[in-house]
Amino acid sequence: ANHRQKIAGVVHRTSSTGETIFIEPAAIANLSAERTLLKVDEDREIRRILRKLSAEIGKSARQINSAIEVIGRVDLITARAKHSREFQMTAPELNTEGRLWLRAARHPLLEGFFRQIDPHSPTKKVVPIEVRLGVGFNLLVITGPNTGGKTVALKTTGLLALMAQSGMHIPAQEGSTLPVFDQILVDIGDEQSLEQSLSTFSSHISRIAAILKQATANSLILLDELGAGTDPTEGAALGRAILDEIDMRSCRAMVTTHLGDLKTYAFSNDRAENGAVEFDIETLRPTYRLQIGVFGMSNALKIARRLKLPKELLKRARRYLKRRKGKTSELVRLQQLREEAEKSRSDALAAQHAADLAREDYEARILHQKKEEEAIKALRDWRQKLQPGDQVWSPKFGKMAKVARVEQRKGTLMISVGIGQWEVPLDEVFPSEKK
Repeated sequence: ANHRQKIAGVVHRTSSTGETIFIEPAAIANLSAERTLLKVDEDREIRRILRKLSAEIGKSARQINSAIEVIGRVDLITARAKHSREFQMTAPELNTEGRLWLRAARHPLLEGFFRQIDPHSPTKKVVPIEVRLGVGFNLLVITGPNTGGKTVALKTTGLLALMAQSGMHIPAQEGSTLPVFDQILVDIGDEQSLEQSLSTFSSHISRIAAILKQATANSLILLDELGAGTDPTEGAALGRAILDEIDMRSCRAMVTTHLGDLKTYAFSNDRAENGAVEFDIETLRPTYRLQIGVFGMSNALKIARRLKLPKELLKRARRYLKRRKGKTSELVRLQQLREEAEKSRSDALAAQHAADLAREDYEARILHQKKEEEAIKALRDWRQKLQPGDQVWSPKFGKMAKVARVEQRKGTLMISVGIGQWEVPLDEVFPSEKK
């Protein structure tokens, strides 16, 4: 600050103590002003160039927009194809009869997750499931232990239905078929809300109410943990009423539940079927396989025995269980009958699918043979009508030739190729190179 007068220039700021002054020298100030003017000229020139380029683009805006749209569409198709090849996907058969049959279906996001962890690991692979709806039954009630794969089964079905309706291949075995749904209505997960004063039960019921308002006969409904979050007896009664309502609307639906009373719903409704996710009692681990025609039996006591609970405690628990189960033997017998019927139905469907494929192959071969015969007859008729002056294709010379003379009895004709004439068999000339 004491030497301020020694430098000519503009003071821009001082330090907090006032001892230091920051000065832009006069020579630099002139250069800075000149630079500002040049920057203004540069910006003006940039705007002029951009206006000119924009005007040129504007003349072809429609073509450019069309090209961008086509590029985007081709990019999407290419991405779908690459994704399909990478995950060994297949094209599903679509129908309008409401038939859903997913054979060896895999959850696409789960498979992608496992591949990121270790693509070569034999243990880190998605367990495929088989799901059917609209073939013998419209409602599938899935039971089984927690972390057994019930929710994954619901999400797999919903995702694959959306993929098919988006024009994508699906991660499932060839021969899988899907209907075209007008809506896929889902209640999966717990959306408690303190702001809206919604409990677990309230959040489920509010969403189910919205689903029932929209559902039609062409809808797919996926409900997770039906009847949960309240008294089991009342929850089961409400769950049965909801299933009845879905059944009356002829929807296709998959429902998961832990409530024992809902396991017997399929016994009183021919349009419903039980399903269960497997659980290995020996290892105490789920296998993630979905079995249709089976309801998940309670494994709590078996698991408790393996986990070394006191024997007296387990005996007491069995006594309590016997008091509550009066119809166990009858349910087991019904369940065995349904399992046998489901196995027969599954075998019949597989046999029918194989027969359909064989029939389609036979019809395709018959059609191909018929077309070949028609083509041979048309070629024979054309050769019989050949006259001098007609143009024919000669594979022997690899070019078109002009007919000079026809001798049908000998089965030959004389053709002119270049400056020479050649005798060739009728069977060696064709209407064109393509034919």
